[in-house]
Amino acid sequence: MDFNIVISFYNNHNYINLLQAFDNFLIKYNAFIYNKSNNEIKIPNDHCLLKNLDNIGREGETYLNHIINNYDNLCEYTLFIQDDTNNHINDYIKFIDFCNEVMGNTIPFKLYPTSWRENDGIVLRTINNGIYNLHTLPSHDAIKKFCEENDIFLPNQYTTETCAFFICHKNTILKREKGFYIKLRNWLLMDQQNGYVLELVWKLIFS
Repeated sequence: MDFNIVISFYNNHNYINLLQAFDNFLIKYNAFIYNKSNNEIKIPNDHCLLKNLDNIGREGETYLNHIINNYDNLCEYTLFIQDDTNNHINDYIKFIDFCNEVMGNTIPFKLYPTSWRENDGIVLRTINNGIYNLHTLPSHDAIKKFCEENDIFLPNQYTTETCAFFICHKNTILKREKGFYIKLRNWLLMDQQNGYVLELVWKLIFS
């Protein structure tokens, strides 16, 4: 099974522990480490590729950058994560089981239920009619506006995981044209708060 890991890196090296856990379970992968720190970092093993990016658009821009630049060469499954895995993944073994379940059952897309901080509980958000009051969002109806502008189906209610740790099959990504992701990246960079909107709509984009 082709399996790539996309890591949005800024200043936390705990993702290396997760890669070591994958190695311990003999799971083959290639990792793309997108460095947004402006500092030189060393790659942790020989199946990691380091690329430097401008520190813009939070993790969403990293993910979109990878999709756009690899649109015609996506592997079967791609795992998208941030670097601070210690904050968002309480149990690496459960996380690896999650990935294996998705790939083993050919599940098209799945978000991992993450925590905000180390040893905290899982955080979920329930959105009603595209309305959600959160101080990080540009407006209470930002999700509704996003769906209307991008012709994305908005259910009356949905619950989504946070922090944007997810695994996706290439066919799910390819259901939308490359131009969609380019447009989405441009929208993301128009307002730094759009990154928080994107975090809550990945499930709508890929479901």
